[in-house]
Amino acid sequence: MEHYQRLIKKNEATGIRVVLQYVREFWESGWQENEARNDKGIDGRILLHKKGIELGVGINCQVKCGFNYISSVNSDEIRISISNQEKFLKHLDYWHQQHDPTILVFVNPFKRQRDKSGNPLKGENGKFLTIENRLNPKAWWVNLKDASILPEDTSTIIAIPKKNTFGEHSKGDFLKLIRPLVKIQGLFNLALNKYSKALLNSDSLKKDAKSFYQSWKSGLDNGKMYCRAVDAHIRISKTGWNHITASRRGKERRVNSFRLLGVAKQIIEEAEKAILIDQNKWWFELEQKYGLRARIETAQGQSIVQVVLLRRKSVNKEKGTWWFYSVHYRT
Repeated sequence: MEHYQRLIKKNEATGIRVVLQYVREFWESGWQENEARNDKGIDGRILLHKKGIELGVGINCQVKCGFNYISSVNSDEIRISISNQEKFLKHLDYWHQQHDPTILVFVNPFKRQRDKSGNPLKGENGKFLTIENRLNPKAWWVNLKDASILPEDTSTIIAIPKKNTFGEHSKGDFLKLIRPLVKIQGLFNLALNKYSKALLNSDSLKKDAKSFYQSWKSGLDNGKMYCRAVDAHIRISKTGWNHITASRRGKERRVNSFRLLGVAKQIIEEAEKAILIDQNKWWFELEQKYGLRARIETAQGQSIVQVVLLRRKSVNKEKGTWWFYSVHYRT
């Protein structure tokens, strides 16, 4: 029993490591771990980035790892079995309720033993012999909202197409999965006021932007303004100004942020929904970035603008400190 429990923990670590390696290293995207992992069948969320910019739609991810999950394999699919039928049905219902895409990634940390001719070896019980392959295990994924994953006359089986290999190339599949939600997530039409229009059309942009930011900050009570979308007071401080003026962002992004400062103020005031776009944890501190989005109309046409709020908090506390961090166009 002790050996079995150790194996379960080892498999969990391998499964999460494989997902994190591809998501963070190869896809250059984010991973937000579910603090109550496995309770409801979602281990974490994949936060896809494109050209260094997050897309704001999370993909819920359940990770399963271990040879023992395999019920059967044929040329087209791998069938994995979830032994607890009641728990599986609850998870299935929960997966279908999710607004965002929800997937399962299955990692097999073992491979079949073969003879010198490449033929798989079997033991005395007729089962294939396996050896550990944790360094480069194979993995597959499946859309948990797809009805075809449930074979007929089964109650605890998930069928995963073999063509759905999970790896460096899979980011393209997931971008297609979230495409219907990317353009509409958290958007509302923002009617620009005179201050926003003035900055968008400024001929002395850096000077006007700095003046606006100072006026914005000084006009607030202790430099804070209330944001309904996150139900918290946001600090308008050097944190945001230092970020948007940083040379590493490039001239075009800095200029766009200057022009959009008035829009940013309006979005913070009027937005009703915030989207978690990134999260990192260091020891006992959690740092999160939330996005507020709106659609604006200018002489150049329609654009989508995103405000980024920064939040830092202790992991054992509910409340934290919020800052305005950035504003930019989304493509």
